Amino acid sequence: MINKQCLPFECLQVEIQGVIKNFTEVYQCDADIIVSTIYAIVSIAVNKSIKLFDGKYTNYPSMWICHVAPSGSNKSAPVKMLFKPINELNEEAVVAYYEELRHTDKDDSNKPKPICKKLSLTDTTPEAIYKALSFMPQMVYRDEIKGMIDDFDRYNRSGIISNMLSIWDSTSFCIDRKTEDPTFIREPFLDILGGIQPGLLKSTFGNPQLMISGFNQRILFVYPDKLPVTYYSDNLLSEAIMPYWTNFVRDLMKLESTTLSLSPEAKDFYCTYYNMLQDKKSSSDDYMQYVYSKFQIIILRWSIVTHLLWEKTFEYYRKDTISGDEMLQAIQCMNYFESAAEKVYHEISGGMYQGFTKEQSLQILYNTYKGEVNLQKLADALGCSRQYVSKAVNKKDPS
Repeated sequence: MINKQCLPFECLQVEIQGVIKNFTEVYQCDADIIVSTIYAIVSIAVNKSIKLFDGKYTNYPSMWICHVAPSGSNKSAPVKMLFKPINELNEEAVVAYYEELRHTDKDDSNKPKPICKKLSLTDTTPEAIYKALSFMPQMVYRDEIKGMIDDFDRYNRSGIISNMLSIWDSTSFCIDRKTEDPTFIREPFLDILGGIQPGLLKSTFGNPQLMISGFNQRILFVYPDKLPVTYYSDNLLSEAIMPYWTNFVRDLMKLESTTLSLSPEAKDFYCTYYNMLQDKKSSSDDYMQYVYSKFQIIILRWSIVTHLLWEKTFEYYRKDTISGDEMLQAIQCMNYFESAAEKVYHEISGGMYQGFTKEQSLQILYNTYKGEVNLQKLADALGCSRQYVSKAVNKKDPS
C-alpha cells in the first residue's frame, strides 16, 4: 500500500504556509505532520463555536489524528512547539482556577465550585475525560498514543470504547457511578492528537474490538512514505513565527459563534465524493466500509478548519460559506487519509483480514474480554439489540 499523496496547503493563508514551511525546514520533518497538527489545534481552539449545517446534519470540527513515523523522525518536537499556545492557555486557566478557589467561601455550600477551564488533557483516566467534557470541549494530547489505547484495556469495564464512539459522534450521554452523582455530557467535543511508531501499529490498533467497533476508522492516520534524512542543523524558527502562531490561536478562540453552510458548488462536490465512497463500500470488506462511512462525515469536519485557514484574499471567499475550492481541497486531504488508512489496515491485519459477520464480531469482542463486557454497550457499539448480542455470544462457535 503506497501513499503517494500529501496534504495540500498551497491555498491556505500565506502566513500559515510560512509556519508550515518554516517548521518543516527547521525540524526536517514531513510537512503532513505539521499540516495535520495545525488542523488539530485550530479545531480545539474554535471547538463548538464554529459548526457546519449541510441542510440535514450539524457537524463540529472535532477530529482524531495519529502520526505514524519511526523513532528519531522528529514527529514529536514540532508538534510540541505548535502546541505551545494551548499549553500557555492551560497554564493561565489553572492559575485563574486557583485564584478563584482562593476567594471562594468554603462555608457557602450553595455556591458552585470553580471550574478549571483547561483545553487539553494528557495522562488521564476515562473518568477525568468525562468530567472535563461535562464542562467544556477537550483535546487529549499524547506524544505516544499507544499509552492511551493501552489504558482502554485497564478501564474496559467502564464501557470506555462505547463511550468514545458516542463522544466522536457528539452524542449526549450520562455517566452513572455508584459512589458519585450522575454526570451528563451534552454533545461532547473531543479532539485526539498523538503519534505512534510503525512497529507498534499492530499491537495497538490490531485489537479486534478496535477494528470491529469502528474506533480505528474514526482516526485520521498521517503516515508519510519517505521521511527526510535529519542531518545536524543550526536552523532556528523565525523570530516572528511563534508570536504570530500564538496570536492566531488566541484570535480563533475569540471568534463569534458561526454556523457555516455549503455553497451550491461545494454541495455538488461533496455529493459526488459521498457517492464515490458509497460505490467503494459495495466492493470492500467490513473494515474499509467503516472507513468510507466515517470519511463521509470527517470531510465535513475537515472542511470547517480548511475554511478557517483559507486565504481570505480570494475573490470568492465568503465568511459564512464553504466554497467549492475549499471542498475540493478537503477531498484531496481525504484521498491522502484514505491511502494512509489502507496502509495502517494492511499492517495491523497482515493483509489477511477479510471481514467478519456481525455475529462473529460480537463473539470475538465478547471472548476478547472473557465475558467481562456490558452486553448493552456492546449492542450499542455495533448497532443491534441486546437480545441479538446475547444470542450471538452464547452460540457455540462451529469451528
